[in-house]
Amino acid sequence: MNATILQNWKNNKQFLLLFIPVLLLGSLIFFIQSPYFLPQSDNLTLAISIDFVLTIPIIYFLAIRKTKISNLTAITLMIAGLFLGLYFLPKENQVYLQLFKTYFFPVIELSVLSVVIWKVSRAIKKYRTLKANYEVDLDKNTTDISFDFFTVLRNSCEEILPKLPASLLATEIAVVYYSVINWRKIKINPLKEFTYHKNSGTVGLLGALVFIIAIETIAIHLLLTQWSVLGAWILTILSIYTGFQLLAFAKSFSKRPILIENDTLYLRYGIMSETEIEIKNIKSIEVSEKSLEELLEIEGIESKDQIKLYQKLSPLGNLEQHNIIIRLHEKEKLNGIYGINKEFEVLAFHVDEKVEFMNQIEEKMEF
Repeated sequence: MNATILQNWKNNKQFLLLFIPVLLLGSLIFFIQSPYFLPQSDNLTLAISIDFVLTIPIIYFLAIRKTKISNLTAITLMIAGLFLGLYFLPKENQVYLQLFKTYFFPVIELSVLSVVIWKVSRAIKKYRTLKANYEVDLDKNTTDISFDFFTVLRNSCEEILPKLPASLLATEIAVVYYSVINWRKIKINPLKEFTYHKNSGTVGLLGALVFIIAIETIAIHLLLTQWSVLGAWILTILSIYTGFQLLAFAKSFSKRPILIENDTLYLRYGIMSETEIEIKNIKSIEVSEKSLEELLEIEGIESKDQIKLYQKLSPLGNLEQHNIIIRLHEKEKLNGIYGINKEFEVLAFHVDEKVEFMNQIEEKMEF
């Protein structure tokens, strides 16, 4: 109860912090639209321009600097302030904002890009160190969740960007990493890690799709060049990228096993979806291949809100068979690709060693 109240307070606090710049920007825009705004006053124009791109972002930064909100959201706010100022201020009063846009904005862009590149390179170095330590200590049963490349990468991106752009950036980098760079087979710790791709046909399905895309891309490219060379190349590049995405998805299954660590269950479906569940939050677990539709019918669930809480770990839906169903005491969040999230109370997924997996979960639930 107290934990729930504390969590609600934290969420409300973050909401209030995000409301501050909205209130300040709204007040500024309201003032510009009011009779009190004097377009002929150069000092007033300068003050309002500074408020849009400096004062409000600095106030926001001071408010969030000791919270989990990324400091770089202040840069996002600065950019938003710039474009709001250019939209609402009369054209003759935009001289200072135009100067900022011309001379300071490119510097800010390059600085942010440099920080992102530095953070990502640091994340890759950290991953390599953890990987080396993991392979040395595997026989000691010391799997660490931070060893996972995608987890390290996403956490690093979230340190410098808001969650949505951080998720987009991490996914795009992961697509390149898993499709082009990482070809080594990882070692699985059978005491803690569980595969889910060996007895599933999903890898074969995605492989077939990659093959079909490769064949069709060549045929469609040759056909489209008769009407538009540019259009043919744009479609070809998009098709090639789609092929790399599917290849990355398929390869990431074997690189990101399901993990039970420190009384927490880390469920993963490659880089396509994942969630973390505390063992104490698991109400029940069963080996079952019943479809969610059948389960909803048996349990008499008709409410749309309740139906939404029955989810599959795989975003492929019924194309991916499941053999485990977990029920929770409290809702958790399923993190999907490109920052798409869903809440769930019942989750269905596939595990190759389903009986051993269920036994380990039940054993931990008893403590």
